[in-house]
Amino acid sequence: MTEAKQHHYSLHIFDEREFRHRFLPALQGDEAIVRELLEAANAAGPSWTALHKMFDETRPLWEQAMEAQDGHAAQRTGFAGFARLQAHLRPAYVITGAGLTHIERGAFPELCSYIKSPGVLLMEGDSALPQVPANLPSRVPGRCQTTPSGGGVVLKEDVRPFLQALRGDLPRLAESFSRQGLPAEQAITLILAAAVEAKLKGSALFEAVDCFVEDTHLPADHQLTWERQEQLPTAIRREAGRVFGREVVSERLQQMLEEEVPRRPASAVPYSPQSSYSVGQKIEHKNFGAGEVTRVLDSRRLKVRFAEEEKVLVQGLKPAAPRRPEPEDERDDSDSDESAE
Repeated sequence: MTEAKQHHYSLHIFDEREFRHRFLPALQGDEAIVRELLEAANAAGPSWTALHKMFDETRPLWEQAMEAQDGHAAQRTGFAGFARLQAHLRPAYVITGAGLTHIERGAFPELCSYIKSPGVLLMEGDSALPQVPANLPSRVPGRCQTTPSGGGVVLKEDVRPFLQALRGDLPRLAESFSRQGLPAEQAITLILAAAVEAKLKGSALFEAVDCFVEDTHLPADHQLTWERQEQLPTAIRREAGRVFGREVVSERLQQMLEEEVPRRPASAVPYSPQSSYSVGQKIEHKNFGAGEVTRVLDSRRLKVRFAEEEKVLVQGLKPAAPRRPEPEDERDDSDSDESAE
């Protein structure tokens, strides 16, 4: 398993119909759909050329795999190309050294029952698609190879039970990955994040390996990695972190905890008793001149050092409410009438 550490496993959120009814026809030569897919991926210039070249180079290899009914070749060609295109269409979760491929079948039978061979994408119901040889779907392996290839698929209908089983198995899965020498926390965090997103979006989940490592045109923000875990939901990182005895806090709270000196403004601000100030802040007082806040005593008082002395000033005062004019005495009309008589 040490070899796996050299590979980059990716998890893609996708629509099964997108593979069957758009990617496959494009792979088989439908240039109109190829252009639509490249436009959807915002491909332009070198990026457009690179992705179009991928279709051109993959097409004959895919045809050979179809003719030979070679499932391994199908993994390395069509399914690998699909993963690369998906990474351009939407962000992928990338794990260095581990993935669904490394979930042990014997130890996690229920969890693995939801991870199907990508050959299921070559089927509609119980039959192979019209353009696919009948025996090919069953010959596609269910796990990634050690070369760029597509791997397991969690179908849309299986994502919810897969996620439920995953959450129930997190502690044991952490032990299993650690025992195999794999990056357990990174893998579990990203697998969990991908499964949750697939559930929320009502989509399927597809694994691949090393399919876009050398793609220099892939947008940087389309690779969600452990090194960029701040892009992952805090709730996901907290859930995974607990398995490893860590408590994850939000970025804002972490910033507050680590912040020793409040940010200082670049220039002095006019002093007002209605404003609030922080240590190190520079102010300009109309009587005492330029000063710097040295200490905040409480929400209403602070110390400010001016050129010649230190003063205690007030802060955070609420503006005085304007006084309402007293209403004039209203005379009773009946009294006026009586006095007039």
